[in-house]
Amino acid sequence: MTDDTERSGLKAEDIHFSSRLELAELSAQIAAQARRHLDIVSRSLEPEVYETKDFLAAVQKLVVTGRGRGRVRILVLDPEALLSRSDHRLVNLALRVSSYVEIRRPGPDHVEFNEAMLIADRKGVIHRKQSDRYEGVANFHAPVRAAHLSENFESIWTHAEPDPHFRRLML
Repeated sequence: MTDDTERSGLKAEDIHFSSRLELAELSAQIAAQARRHLDIVSRSLEPEVYETKDFLAAVQKLVVTGRGRGRVRILVLDPEALLSRSDHRLVNLALRVSSYVEIRRPGPDHVEFNEAMLIADRKGVIHRKQSDRYEGVANFHAPVRAAHLSENFESIWTHAEPDPHFRRLML
């Protein structure tokens, strides 16, 4: 029996990237394979990566039209940089479907954390050791690495703080 990565033609091997374009393409592809969970750690949700048509379509499919609706959790390391823009489409989507997409900032114990990651269903991963650089590794099926990154993400998420700027008050 083949799994989703084999059927889709995506291989379970490390893909090293070093450009914004490669990162954007890989992020959209890995997000598209998510069926239940998508966890993201980013410096400021770089628009070149997280506002592409393909990435937004993948997230929207996951949380709006997906079976059982998936969940997206986003940790923004530098929310002030993101807040300077009022038109970030991923943030706007998060505000519209806040039951399925949540954005937090790291708590005091993790303010120095500077990695970036995207984890899809504890299988597909993108990991950048420095969040302000476009160099890293991606893998469409790396459950061991994904489990390790997910543990790290959970630790930060548990102590993260909701940012009131990423909540919409409905009256």
